[in-house]
Amino acid sequence: MQIPGGEKLTERVDELSALYVLTDRLYRAKSNHEAFEAGLDAIRDGLGCRRASMLLFDEAGVMRFVAWRGLSDSYRHALAGHSPWKAGERNAEPILVTDIAETSEPTSVKDRIASEGIVGLAFIPLIAQGEVVGKFMTYYEQKHSFAGHELDLAMTIARQIGFYLERTRAEEARKLAEDELRASEQQFRLMSEHAPVMIWTCDASGKCTNLNSMLREFWGVTSEEIPTFSWHPTIHPDDAADIGARMMDALTTQSSVTVQGRYKNHKGEYRVLLTVARPHFSTKGQFRGLIGVNVDITESERAEAALRHSEERFRSAVEAAPSGMVMTDGNGRIILVNLHAEAVFGYEREEMIGRGIEMLVPEQFRSSHPLFRGKYGSRPLARPMGAGRDLYARRKDGSQVPVEIGISPIQTSEGLMTLASIVDISERKRSETQRDLLMAELNHRVKNTLAVVQGIAHQTFRGTPATEAHAAFEGRLMALSAAHNILTQTSWEHASLDQLVSDSLQIRGTFTNRVTTSGPAIRLQPNQALSVALALHELLTNAVKYGALSNDAGKVSVEWARTENPKPRLKLIWSELGGPAVSAPSQRGFGTRLIVGGLAADLEAEVAMEFQPQGLVCKIDAPLQEGILAQ
Repeated sequence: MQIPGGEKLTERVDELSALYVLTDRLYRAKSNHEAFEAGLDAIRDGLGCRRASMLLFDEAGVMRFVAWRGLSDSYRHALAGHSPWKAGERNAEPILVTDIAETSEPTSVKDRIASEGIVGLAFIPLIAQGEVVGKFMTYYEQKHSFAGHELDLAMTIARQIGFYLERTRAEEARKLAEDELRASEQQFRLMSEHAPVMIWTCDASGKCTNLNSMLREFWGVTSEEIPTFSWHPTIHPDDAADIGARMMDALTTQSSVTVQGRYKNHKGEYRVLLTVARPHFSTKGQFRGLIGVNVDITESERAEAALRHSEERFRSAVEAAPSGMVMTDGNGRIILVNLHAEAVFGYEREEMIGRGIEMLVPEQFRSSHPLFRGKYGSRPLARPMGAGRDLYARRKDGSQVPVEIGISPIQTSEGLMTLASIVDISERKRSETQRDLLMAELNHRVKNTLAVVQGIAHQTFRGTPATEAHAAFEGRLMALSAAHNILTQTSWEHASLDQLVSDSLQIRGTFTNRVTTSGPAIRLQPNQALSVALALHELLTNAVKYGALSNDAGKVSVEWARTENPKPRLKLIWSELGGPAVSAPSQRGFGTRLIVGGLAADLEAEVAMEFQPQGLVCKIDAPLQEGILAQ
């Protein structure tokens, strides 16, 4: 007996059976080949076609055959890449072709399909995550009109294969991520193991899970001892509570932490370590503990402590300085003032700190003062230097006070600073003015005295023929007057030997080109300067009358030097050359006695007068004591 609709029922049972088998085989498939073969079997059995194919987009977006039944190699080669959809396209719908000859496809495509014996065919999209990833094809030798249940079955098969592709690609992505993670972890361990800093990891409970080579060496721990090692006992007792609390807080809140403390190394020495730790999470977001870096900053801490101590000592020295001290930064802003500066300027130090140094400069100099700062504060100097003469500072009440300023640019970690030492020289100025008045009066009286003596000489010798004694007396007065002029320039404190020699010899200006001098800068006290001036005058007078300057060819050389062995001494040599032949006199004249006696008395000098045939040589050897100072 035939049951109405039995054939359709049998078809449905076959379709369901084909789907069941497909689902089972896809679940058990260990490779894409097995999955695609299962799909082709389901298409053949469910849709009743002898030929079918499976195609997927490659990485270049070209549709390629991956599995097929009943298709020639030449057909697959010719139709490879032919697709109605692009890779990643969404909302793709099946394309059912009853007769390829009736489509608008290019003639070459229709002819190639017909030559394969194909008339009807269908394009069924394979979807993964909503995007077209490929298709499967069904082929018929006759015209074929697709029934609704055939289309439903085809779409169901396509979905099953799409699900498989999604699962496979997800699994591949997961394995790739795991492989990359393992490679990353291995790379991290390799890099951290030999890093020049101390790197560690701990689990969510704070237990050490890894210590790199540098940190194991610091604590003297082997790799095998890490699981049982605890770093807490190595913390300095005074730091333990704070460090422990902050690290536990970081673990509890799964947050970053930066902490500094002292830890004992394997040698028993405490070292200051700066620890920076951050939370570490798994790929699923699970908190796995902390990853940290320890940096030994012991030496920098000591350096900073030494710097702080040095700065404190510097500030103490500035405060104790006997002059006003003001320090400014690179912009001329006052950053340090001592007590003496308050007295100089009349300000409280709080009124000066933070303000520009120009507040202490008189108004008429303020416009040029920034240029002055730039000149003296642009670079560190080898030693302090003076800022100039005739300087004035402005006090709080607006008055001006003469000051002496010493400037010392100082290079610091915060940039170039300028330390200025300011001394109120008002009293000194008054004293100098008084001294200048007294010296002017003294110089006036000395000159008057010399003028009186010269006048007496004129009166004494007036009416008598000019004599050699008269000329000698006049010359000696002129030598004394020249020495007085030099001493007046230094307020009768000292006289430069170089200037004394030069001025004494220039009295006889006609011999300038025939007299040479050389020697270092040396200062003499007033009484010594007068004796040397008289001695040079006598030597010059003798050279003009009897020696090297008495003809047109002779020359005179005056040389002096400073020696240090065993004690500092002055050696001066007067040498004549090219004059008339010289012989020793039978007796000493007044000039010779004046030279030898005067120098011996005032310079404690040893004087040798050598009357050599080629010219007179006078050697003076005197100690450089308190009375004779090198400049």
